Amino acid sequence: MAQLFDIKKVVVGPRNLEAVVEVAPSAPLMTSDDTEGTELVLDLMPALADHLCLGDSSPRFGDVVADTELAHLLEHVSVELLARTDAAGDTPSGQTTQVGERTYQITLACPDDVLVAGALSSAVWILQWAYSGGGEPQPDVDAIADGLVGLVESLDPAAAGEGPVEEPADVAEGEPEAPVQQPAAETPPTDADAAPADQPVSPDPAPARGSAPRDGWDMDDVPRPRFVR
Repeated sequence: MAQLFDIKKVVVGPRNLEAVVEVAPSAPLMTSDDTEGTELVLDLMPALADHLCLGDSSPRFGDVVADTELAHLLEHVSVELLARTDAAGDTPSGQTTQVGERTYQITLACPDDVLVAGALSSAVWILQWAYSGGGEPQPDVDAIADGLVGLVESLDPAAAGEGPVEEPADVAEGEPEAPVQQPAAETPPTDADAAPADQPVSPDPAPARGSAPRDGWDMDDVPRPRFVR
């Protein structure tokens, strides 16, 4: 099968990552269009069934996953990977909004832009495997989560134990200190969907504010962890 998803645009803000995702014309648009592929995803990641899913016909994702948008499943797989890293905050969360005939905006809470971009990229890979018939090697979800953590640590010398982060230089005597700019108030990230189900959910989101987003990321620039072992 051809590539399921084409990630058209990624915007990283201070709290959220927003990805515009287009589903390929030859790919199933709904999970009910390929029940075998959907079952492969659920067998691989059974915890998906217990995700909170607000704004749908049921608050439990397991009740709607058999007939929902493939992009919605992509969001939940990304959230589950983030939850397994134990590095994405107390309640990893996301939201999927249709913005075109086969185009969706997926918003993911963003404690670390590399971590979230890597989770989304890995989720695309998992769904590509499932809706191409599965087979061997099967994705190792725990290894993927470990790889995402290792990826973030490899880009953070302090987290990797390679030495302390350098402190800023002291201001020379007699020089006026530059004023400290206070950031604008920020709104908590979206919590339309979250994992797992027994954790609290924050109120509905408002647009992220506080710093300029980085626009136009190419997902090919995100290093990928080893997915299987």
